[in-house]
Amino acid sequence: MAKQGAQVDEREARMGRRVSGKVSVLLTEIEKEEVPDRLLELARKLQDALNDKMSG
Repeated sequence: MAKQGAQVDEREARMGRRVSGKVSVLLTEIEKEEVPDRLLELARKLQDALNDKMSG
């Protein structure tokens, strides 16, 4: 049963890394565009929240 839990944890970690990587790429693209400062701030907060979730 512990092995199954470890497999689920690893799948979640992999998915989290993929999501975080995609968010990072999108944030880089957003920074290239003329967007309202508030939108850019929210995008950065989203990335920070995802990073916090991955490390915690």
